[in-house]
Amino acid sequence: MRHKYKVISGVLFLTVLAGLSFKSDNSASVPTNSPAFSEGINTNIRKAFLEVWQQYKSLHSYGFEVVQEQLSASTMQAQPVIDFHNLFGKKRGYRLSLSEKVLDSGDLIVGDLPEEVLKGWFAHELGHMIDYENHSNAGMIVYGIRYSLSDRYKREREHEADSIAIRHGFREEIIVAKKYLLENDFISPAYQSQISKYYMSIRGAELCPDGIAPVLPKVEI
Repeated sequence: MRHKYKVISGVLFLTVLAGLSFKSDNSASVPTNSPAFSEGINTNIRKAFLEVWQQYKSLHSYGFEVVQEQLSASTMQAQPVIDFHNLFGKKRGYRLSLSEKVLDSGDLIVGDLPEEVLKGWFAHELGHMIDYENHSNAGMIVYGIRYSLSDRYKREREHEADSIAIRHGFREEIIVAKKYLLENDFISPAYQSQISKYYMSIRGAELCPDGIAPVLPKVEI
């Protein structure tokens, strides 16, 4: 039964990915004033994101959107925006979607989070996008399937996103964000359990090298 739900999750990921690709193919080109923010986005979110964005210079050549919208299964989601006509190439844009409220937290508003927590969270999500650079557009489909079906692969990718954030100078912010989410009574125990299961521990972040890529374990699906 658990495997069945993972398969469904994988199909949903591909559906979302396809939807984004289709939309990018039938809408205006991504604005040149990248990163572009959705209308009315919280000023605290904008400020924290831009401070983190400055350290991820390899992403600056891409069209990039920060969009606040309703998310059902996450608080923030880093996504490639792919054109179907370039499915087998690497030309793409990126979108960071974020919910108004922290997942499973009641009324905890994302824009009200402490600045260092926001920066740590954004650094992690941009770390995912740097990780995506190792995959072609078609490879991102395989990435999505493996991420949905394999707990071990998901854990590896989440650890790598944290490692990338640390290598970009955000060790303290990553640690602050982890402590906030794991120790805050407003966050549900179920969400905290997921964070502990898949993401780098606080101790791991303290010990993670900041100048070299970590040695990753062999991945098995």
